[in-house]
Amino acid sequence: MTPWSVVALVVTVNVSFFFIGGGLFHVLLHRGCPSAVARRRHQPNKQQTRAMIRSKVPLVLLNGIMLNAIVGAGIAVSAGPWGAAYWHSSRHGIVHAALSTVALFFFYHFSLFYFHRAMHRPRLFRAFHHLHHRFKAPMFLDALYEHPVELLYGALVLVTPLFVFPVNLYGYLVFFAIVGVHEIVDHSGIDFDLPLLSRSRHHDDHHRRSNCYYGQLLSVLDRAHGSVLVEGELLRRAARPAKAA
Repeated sequence: MTPWSVVALVVTVNVSFFFIGGGLFHVLLHRGCPSAVARRRHQPNKQQTRAMIRSKVPLVLLNGIMLNAIVGAGIAVSAGPWGAAYWHSSRHGIVHAALSTVALFFFYHFSLFYFHRAMHRPRLFRAFHHLHHRFKAPMFLDALYEHPVELLYGALVLVTPLFVFPVNLYGYLVFFAIVGVHEIVDHSGIDFDLPLLSRSRHHDDHHRRSNCYYGQLLSVLDRAHGSVLVEGELLRRAARPAKAA
């Protein structure tokens, strides 16, 4: 396949999956008996209107095309002389392919955590990140409803390993697919979690409060920095000794 055909394939498949798969997931989980739906929702009394949802589609579509075009280009180029990734390699076996795939999750988590936390500083939040936090009760479209500057940084994080580390491209495709599904689940507003990954409730709490759960995919750095909630309080605050009366 030519590089352009790889880009076109990645954009077509992933953007279609995001809108069609994410849309069906949203409908299935948010339709039905009102009481049952309310039990599944993290914020049962808050829901975005159809007008709100329609207003986000142009930017979400643009961001989806940009992100997947960059990733598609990275996949197409990285297996050549300019990249470090490989489809098949006589030097790297199954163990390396598995470990390099697992390493992608930690690279992604560490590369985005501090950037995301920095985006909550007042100036950066007003300039860029406020857009993603426009809605306190997220739905799946909010996974790509963000400022293009943030989108471009996220795309850079996704493609960098392909040019820096010897990554198995089959494992990379699995990783990229899990990232996409996790983002949809994370922004679903529904209590539905993927094993071993950060919980959807945590990201819902982040949209609601903005001062907790900055991690993507994993919860390692949130726990290390105390940005998790314990009985409604941040862990780093709960750990402080109480002042004497």
